[in-house]
Amino acid sequence: MNTSRPAAFVRRYGLYLLATVLLMLKTYIFYSQIHLKGFEIAFCIATLGILTLTCGLLRCISASAAKIGFVVLYFLAGFFMGVDSVYYAYVVKLPSIAQIGMVGQLDDISETISRLINWKHMAMILDFPLWYLYFLNRKKQPAASKPKRRKELAMAFSCVLCCLLILTGWSIFGQFRPEYMINELYCYHTADIVKTIRNAYDDTPVDKSLYTLRDDSDSPWFGIAEGRNVFILQIEALQNFVIGAYYEGQELTPNLNALLREDTLYFPNHYYQIGGGNTADAEFTVNNSLFAPESEAAYVKYTANGYFGLPWLLKENGYSGAHVFHNYKGEFWNRRAAYPYQGFDSYTALEDLEQNDPFPMGISDREMFRQSMEYLTAWEQPYYAFYITVSSHHPYAIPLKDRGITLKPEDEATLFGLYIQSVNYVDRVLGEWLDMLKEEGLYDNSVFVLYGDHYALTNADSLISSQVSAMLGRSYTIYDVFNVPLLMHIPGSGVTETCTIASGHIDITPTLLCLLGINEVKTVMFGQNLLTAETNMVCEQTHMSIGSFITNEVFFNKPHNNLLTNYSVYEYGTMTRLSPESFALQSAAAAKKIEDCAVLMAQNNLFLP
Repeated sequence: MNTSRPAAFVRRYGLYLLATVLLMLKTYIFYSQIHLKGFEIAFCIATLGILTLTCGLLRCISASAAKIGFVVLYFLAGFFMGVDSVYYAYVVKLPSIAQIGMVGQLDDISETISRLINWKHMAMILDFPLWYLYFLNRKKQPAASKPKRRKELAMAFSCVLCCLLILTGWSIFGQFRPEYMINELYCYHTADIVKTIRNAYDDTPVDKSLYTLRDDSDSPWFGIAEGRNVFILQIEALQNFVIGAYYEGQELTPNLNALLREDTLYFPNHYYQIGGGNTADAEFTVNNSLFAPESEAAYVKYTANGYFGLPWLLKENGYSGAHVFHNYKGEFWNRRAAYPYQGFDSYTALEDLEQNDPFPMGISDREMFRQSMEYLTAWEQPYYAFYITVSSHHPYAIPLKDRGITLKPEDEATLFGLYIQSVNYVDRVLGEWLDMLKEEGLYDNSVFVLYGDHYALTNADSLISSQVSAMLGRSYTIYDVFNVPLLMHIPGSGVTETCTIASGHIDITPTLLCLLGINEVKTVMFGQNLLTAETNMVCEQTHMSIGSFITNEVFFNKPHNNLLTNYSVYEYGTMTRLSPESFALQSAAAAKKIEDCAVLMAQNNLFLP
């Protein structure tokens, strides 16, 4: 036996084999992190097959092209796996290339990201420096002869054939389906790039009459808050489970609880709706009754569209102006550029405020509320003031001086413990602000809308889930994660009701317009008036795939990876698992609603004829 042949083979192809083994290990770790349970090995084989096929085709051109292709694809795989796994840990979906392009917005969550990164994420790029040193010092290999070239091609395409046969067998005899390949690393990012570049909405027709608000002028709710100042408060990461909750005998939100007892419409089955811009898209949806783009921020992608949402409508109906207060950077999420198109006349952000009482993000909510009073007392009434708070932003590490809850030792320094401290703080400063409004004579002639923008605590973390469950005395479910409070407080109205209809951010403006006695709307609105609606379906995206929805009966979660084994449908109240097939038509209707909005946004075609 010629022992020099194996040695020569190792010298020539050993590093490729090592890189292949490392890639397989890394892809297995990666696919294990993104909820592809049971199919991790199948996707590893698919990734190997695609890499080998690409390099084999390039080898038909030249050895150099194959080597360059292998190196580029290997390093791209490591980079995308690292980015994807960290993003997935935060949002539970893979990122779009458009979201990676919005990396400039990450200072908002830089501490959040640093807390999420673990060894599994770092494993995707730990070998990069070693490969760099190897390529820096490697000796040039002699060119392969024609027989060796044919041999290399035969090896490559044999590997591809084996991968294809394994996946075909898995499809025939197992549960793997060809459409699942969209979750494969190279397939996902290639399809995403094509989708981002290509505009598929140019000629798509949409029936706008489906999204026209009905005439509710004969409703008993119509006009009960007519002519009042409008204050809308978007409270960072406020979840509904804290309302009325006690921790070790300590009331978490006494001021919000007090509002519920008098002159308030409370919507306990309210669920957040966002797009790729997260917090910024929650406010966009609230003010316009439109769905934000699933993977991009509306203020970035459609900055200068023609809008006629709540700010414009109020000014058309006698309001002196519409104004925004925010205690973080004014340019963040492109707000300063986008707000004039939204109809806001002024924007007071961090750089416009005195830098008192610094917080982990910007300055404290207390300072923003206090400094805003100067403006509120100067403007002609009625006016619209929109507040965006940040003190309860992840990771909820407010200063020690502002913590009012005595925690058990085991809850100290945990996300759960920090979160209830931050929520209690925000509730406290909210009460102080309401007292200031009363002192200035502004409270009684106003209507207040308060809601949470998105979830704070996941139930996928066993520690967090057990801590919240222990406080609530029941299981912390997926309903609780998506459930944020919505309160509409009308001082002196005598109206105190709990409205249990399922609702989302998209329904806030249509409901508020009814209370204000405003009936003529010039643009499409995808929400409805919750005070007269009999049923509602809350269409979800971003944190779930388009086609997901929530009603008073079920929570239908269509996963982004579209694996049938990952679909989850829960009956409201009992949390009984139901069959996804029974809700296919409702899922299609939910998807169509969001897609119709995407078409109209892309066409800048929101106004009614």
